[in-house]
Amino acid sequence: MAEIFSLTGLTGFENSLAFDENGSTSTKGVYIAKDNNKIIGVAGAAESSTDGVWEIGIDVMEEYRNARLGTYLVRGLTKELLARNIIPFYSASITNIGSQMVASRCDYIPLWVDTFGTILDGSSVYNDMIKGLSL
Repeated sequence: MAEIFSLTGLTGFENSLAFDENGSTSTKGVYIAKDNNKIIGVAGAAESSTDGVWEIGIDVMEEYRNARLGTYLVRGLTKELLARNIIPFYSASITNIGSQMVASRCDYIPLWVDTFGTILDGSSVYNDMIKGLSL
C-alpha cells in the first residue's frame, strides 16, 4: 500500500486511482506504465465489497492511446488479481467505446448495464421516457 500512497497527488488518472481530500483511497492494486519516468497509464483495482470482488479502472494519457497500452495494463492487473483469488470486474461507460474494447480484449463480458439517467428534476434526457411509464 505504501507504493500506492506514493502516487497521492497524481492527476489525470481518476478512473484507476482516486484519493479523497484526506489522502485515502480504496485502490488496493495498480499496474503502471511509464515513459522515461513519466507515468502514462494506470490500471487500478479497488475493493468494492467484502466478498473479494474488486473493480478495475483504467486511464491512459491521451497521446498514448490506441496502442493497446490499456489492454496490456488491464490484462496484467486482472491476471494478478485472479492469482490472488480476487474476483475482478470491469465497468465501462456505455458511451466509452474505447473502454469497452479494452474490456473485450481482456475477455470481460457484459453482465449488466447501468445508466445514470435517474435524475428526476427535469434535467435528465430520460425524463420524457419516464413520463410515459406507469409504475
